[in-house]
Amino acid sequence: MTRAFTEILILVLNVASADTLALIAGSLQKVMNMMDEATFQTFLKQFHPSLQRSPYQIITSTLPVVAFIPYFIIFGFSNWWFTAGAFVHIAASVFVSKPIILPTYKKIYHALESSDRAGLREWRRKLQTRNRFRAVLQFVSVALMVSGLFGVS
Repeated sequence: MTRAFTEILILVLNVASADTLALIAGSLQKVMNMMDEATFQTFLKQFHPSLQRSPYQIITSTLPVVAFIPYFIIFGFSNWWFTAGAFVHIAASVFVSKPIILPTYKKIYHALESSDRAGLREWRRKLQTRNRFRAVLQFVSVALMVSGLFGVS
């Protein structure tokens, strides 16, 4: 397997992950914004666990990270743009998704009462901002990888 082919495979998975994050932060968020607070909380309580168990979501979020290990062992870190994209991908997952976004989902459907309209409204706004930020980071990762793949210097 050539370096370019391996980079394309990883990039395709990264694009799929970015697409999913954009769908959640964009279209799905607009739908959630139109829901009343109690409906939003009920929806999120069902949506988030099903998203975490989705084979597609698991593959597109986990496989690129797993693929980075043999990629860097075999090809090293000489493609700086691609390496930067990989690091942004990993950092976004480790420092944004896990410690910031996942607890936001859980707070919305575990800690807040469905009658707490102001609290749910505030946390829905926070979730929107955090999901958008995560999606932007994912697209930055894709852009850096594409730059590395096509030799932008």
